[in-house]
Amino acid sequence: MSFECDYNYIPAHHQLSILIDLSASHEVDHHVLLRGSGIFLEDILSGQKLISQQQLQQVLRNAELCFRNQDISFLFGQRSLTTPFNNAIKSMLYASTLNEALNRYLIFFASVSPWLYPRVIYNQNQIHIYWLDENKFENRFLIESAMSSLQAFSRQLYQAKLPWKYEFNFSEPDYIEQYWTHLGNDLEFNRPMNMMSLPCDFIHKQLPNASSTLAAICHQHALQQTTSQNIQQSFLLRLYQYLMQNIQNNIQLEQTAEYFQMSSASLKRKLKKHQTHFQAQLDQSRLHTAIILYRVHGFKTEQISQYLKINDATNFRRAFKRWSGLTVQSAQS
Repeated sequence: MSFECDYNYIPAHHQLSILIDLSASHEVDHHVLLRGSGIFLEDILSGQKLISQQQLQQVLRNAELCFRNQDISFLFGQRSLTTPFNNAIKSMLYASTLNEALNRYLIFFASVSPWLYPRVIYNQNQIHIYWLDENKFENRFLIESAMSSLQAFSRQLYQAKLPWKYEFNFSEPDYIEQYWTHLGNDLEFNRPMNMMSLPCDFIHKQLPNASSTLAAICHQHALQQTTSQNIQQSFLLRLYQYLMQNIQNNIQLEQTAEYFQMSSASLKRKLKKHQTHFQAQLDQSRLHTAIILYRVHGFKTEQISQYLKINDATNFRRAFKRWSGLTVQSAQS
């Protein structure tokens, strides 16, 4: 069983309270921020209203329009994981190591990162964090928020700034000084995926303010809440896992629909509701597989082409350009 984007489970007063306050400090009325979301200020102040990812993302899209080229996305992100709204975030803040905290970031993604779903890959030297559906241009605000949230979170855990490296699937923005201020100088643009990376040495060090007892209690309560709300897995994450596991096969819409025990038309409708379509999800999975094979396993272009059952390296290069908007060389450099 998986939940969908219109399922109401997110407390409206959690992350949105941060955004409301930031907007007020920039003299933007809450009506503008909440427009079209079906959420009202009274809902947030009540502390009782549950909203969906769909509604939250609408508010974040409004915020991007209101604060384009400003630093609201970074400020919002910085507070979203360092303000202990729920037991999931508390279990991360009390973790013994950054690795433990990041594992909980993945487990409790629905409540700690409800606007983008995080994934993690490891190679011999680095950990890489990326998000699903992150290559959409309109998701830039969400990516800035997600990256700044982890940067601020890790800084709070370590009580020091960590040497994160950031990659972005778009050109350097006009407001680059905001990136320097909030993320640092180790930035690369025009990359195949939005991703942040850190040397593995940092993720296993004991954290100065760790509390195994508090972390265990909060972790247990968070698990109970996740189970009771039925938010262990989202529909798009479940689809992504299926596609990644079967990426070497000639995956078709019909067989995917059959796996999920629905008609092709029903699957199309679900994907449309999530503002995507089957080919976009398949292309995303192929791109992520290619990046993992490059970064983690050191595959060459010809090997990846064979792995993905693409006729030859030339066709793979064309496909990679379609998936990411960039050349294969951008993944290798």
